[in-house]
Amino acid sequence: IMGKTGSGKSTIALLLSRLIDPEEGEIFIDGKNLKDHNLKNYRANVGVIPQESYLFSDTIENNIGFALDKPSHKLVEEMAKIADVHNNIIGFKNKYETMVGERGVMLSGGQKQRICIARALIKRPEILIFDDSLSALDTETEENILENIEKDLKNCTSIIITHRESSAKNADSILNLSEIDQEGVA
Repeated sequence: IMGKTGSGKSTIALLLSRLIDPEEGEIFIDGKNLKDHNLKNYRANVGVIPQESYLFSDTIENNIGFALDKPSHKLVEEMAKIADVHNNIIGFKNKYETMVGERGVMLSGGQKQRICIARALIKRPEILIFDDSLSALDTETEENILENIEKDLKNCTSIIITHRESSAKNADSILNLSEIDQEGVA
């Protein structure tokens, strides 16, 4: 999903993650109105990586494994590799036990973003929503992550909300909100 700032891209992410409901119209997932899905089950199968990365004042391992009760270190490491942040992590003195500080102040913007991506991936969601969350990354890292996800999460629907063409170049379908008129017709 592409579009200019203010075109409604993030609103679509909020709607798809059911953090807000549409004021009019309906959203269907697997042929069923989203409001009719069990909210807890639905959210358990959706991974959202927001625009603003948020990390807890805890270790890198606990930040990545947050969505699961007791994730194994092996699984945390696997997700960090898919999110292309493992090599950064093992470069830190305390590796996965590194404390990130309040809101991740000890890390770069790209490192924070990739840890948030790994955190969303760890629960193996059926739907993965990137809300302009690749923008803090260079194009090579972005490409690595998207290729890794395509390889490792074959049955996952990835929705990439972006303003960068590089993020959308391998998409099966592109919805450009700049090309939709006031009536919602492309």
